[in-house]
Amino acid sequence: MFLMLVVTAEVLSYLNGTSAIGMIAGYGGKALRLLPFVASIGILCQFLIAIARDYRTAVDQVMGQWRAALLNPYLLAARVAPIIMMPFFFASFSVLKMLMPRYVPFWLDEPFARMDQFLFFGYHPWQLTHAVFTSPEATVTLDLFYSVWVILLPVAIAGFALFAPRKERARFFLSFGGAWFLLGFIGAWLGSSAGPCFLANLNSPLAPEFAGLMQRLHAASNSMDTVAQAVEWQQMLWNGYESQTYRFGMGISAMPSLHNAIAVLYAFMAFRFGKLLGWVATAYAVIIFIGSIHLGWHYAVDGIFSAFGMWGIWKLVNWWCVTSGYDDASQTDYNRTNADAGLKA
Repeated sequence: MFLMLVVTAEVLSYLNGTSAIGMIAGYGGKALRLLPFVASIGILCQFLIAIARDYRTAVDQVMGQWRAALLNPYLLAARVAPIIMMPFFFASFSVLKMLMPRYVPFWLDEPFARMDQFLFFGYHPWQLTHAVFTSPEATVTLDLFYSVWVILLPVAIAGFALFAPRKERARFFLSFGGAWFLLGFIGAWLGSSAGPCFLANLNSPLAPEFAGLMQRLHAASNSMDTVAQAVEWQQMLWNGYESQTYRFGMGISAMPSLHNAIAVLYAFMAFRFGKLLGWVATAYAVIIFIGSIHLGWHYAVDGIFSAFGMWGIWKLVNWWCVTSGYDDASQTDYNRTNADAGLKA
């Protein structure tokens, strides 16, 4: 998936006078900006766990864990490879997203909007969310949660790469890559749509049905001290679309929703670490779903399709980890490492 995405992006970007690889530095800075912070917090947590086990050998415990990881080429590669790959992955995905309208014009907004109305008994979902979250403060709060998703991305990448157990690390990055490749690339090109917030700019016949949504968003944003991130980014993305600017963060695509897909993945992963954490992550995924509609980014079907798509990818990855023998091999190595540590102790 990585090679197909990078090669496809570089070929298409070359044909359009730009370069996906040339944007890697910018994406690397964003994708890995929190790496030192996450590493520091992770090591601190390792020390706290080690102290809880036996404070007298806490340093030796943590040093032993990192010594085993750094001296084993496979375990070292498993930690380093995702960190190196992510900037390439994001730069390639973003360039393909920017180029998509040049090859596949937005043509599915109306079918998706009508699907929403069918599912919600004749209403557009945004009418329901704004009937519940009526105040500007509620809208800005949803905007804040939606923006936090961007910060969680580098945290998750660094955290799972450096500190997750092998089974969880494999599941996360295979599912993560599958989401960006199968949903964010292939799914977006097959389901080319702009989303409610851009309908007026595109002179869509649907625009009057979403005019109230955009008026409420701008009114909520103008009532606060700072402009809502959604309103600001929507204007930036439209300016980039009009000028055909290929740079960091540009590109318009509604179906499917990667915000929703990755939030669902977080929930799946969180349940592997505990029920409480799983339900917290599930609540966040629900907030992202509501926010994606409330802020005008997506139709409800975008999030619903993404959730089911992420579930399918998760099931496929889990099946592969079990049937390929990866889980058994990881458990065998884990048991052997613990046995060796016990003998040394």
